Amino acid sequence: MKKTTYRISIGILFLLALLINVVAWNSRDFSDFYRKYIFQKVSPIQSGINNVFSCSIGEVMILIGLFLVVLLLFTILALAVLREKKWVQKTGRCYLKTFIMILAILSLVMTSNCFVAYHASDFETIYMPHVEDREYTVEELILVRDYVIEQANALADTFERDERGYIIYDEEEIKEQAKREMKRMGEQYPLLKGYYPSPKPIAASKFLSQQYMLGYYFPFSMEANYNKQMYVVNMPATMCHELSHLKGFMYEDDANFIGYLACISSDDAFFRYSGYVSMLDYLNNALFENLGGNVEAYLQYKQCDILVAYDNMFLTKEAWEEVEETAVFDTETVKKASHTFVETNLNLNGIEEGLANYGRVVEYLLKYYDGVLYEKKTVS
Repeated sequence: MKKTTYRISIGILFLLALLINVVAWNSRDFSDFYRKYIFQKVSPIQSGINNVFSCSIGEVMILIGLFLVVLLLFTILALAVLREKKWVQKTGRCYLKTFIMILAILSLVMTSNCFVAYHASDFETIYMPHVEDREYTVEELILVRDYVIEQANALADTFERDERGYIIYDEEEIKEQAKREMKRMGEQYPLLKGYYPSPKPIAASKFLSQQYMLGYYFPFSMEANYNKQMYVVNMPATMCHELSHLKGFMYEDDANFIGYLACISSDDAFFRYSGYVSMLDYLNNALFENLGGNVEAYLQYKQCDILVAYDNMFLTKEAWEEVEETAVFDTETVKKASHTFVETNLNLNGIEEGLANYGRVVEYLLKYYDGVLYEKKTVS
């Protein structure tokens, strides 16, 4: 009876996860309903409980998961070698059953806390339907890029800096301000309303740096995690980006754009600066690509001031040296492995362009400034 109950429980969990995924893939209405009435009700509860702890619960879960996988390998080996030991066989089979049960539960949690939201309507569809879908010109791209550069240039020399030229800003204050900005965003964009936990630093930020990752949303604990090694200018936009995932905006271009809007509309000049700087690489790459990779032609257009170019960094020189000194694995190898993992995850969730999805934020910017920096074209 116990064996039958176990098998039925496992079957129900896996089947439910599969069923929810299938429905989500085939019904955007279902995914939108789920995000609004289920995900956004569960997220504050789960993230609020985990917010009691200062450390990243998600990171602890990863360590436990690695331990369980290693234990699984030892268990399989023991079952194969010590066949005559009844206690080993009994204990081993018990662990295998437990591991499969954990896997079934995790598959359902991952589906509920992440996968479904990938199939919900994006930010553009919900909050920018009035702007016509059209091909924007290179001239319009240049206007947006020039505007963002001008804003960043105007702010760059207004902050306190240390002897190396690095901006000084309290990390704890950034975390609190990020929560305030996201709550304020909820006044204009209802799906962003509600509770926000404090973003949490990843203890293994050096390893995260080797993956060139600024932050990470952990579905199992519903936490917004960030890389504490990154240069401080990245923190406001990154924290707002990761917090947006807690409201069910899983697309990276959505999160990038929400983080940008939260920052540039802030009363805090440092947040505005972070927002503008966060878009520079996307806009520069888009212009460079549209110019056919012609360096001379690219350099004819407006460029960032030296301070902005200096601040547009992932890690400081000193932080990179610290990362490399303590690295267990080669950074290039870790970066490639991370790239493959993220690309695969995005593809499996129906995002065919994979990591290129991060750059789609330029399209959002072109729509957002349509009618502000150039003639607006609306749907009739």
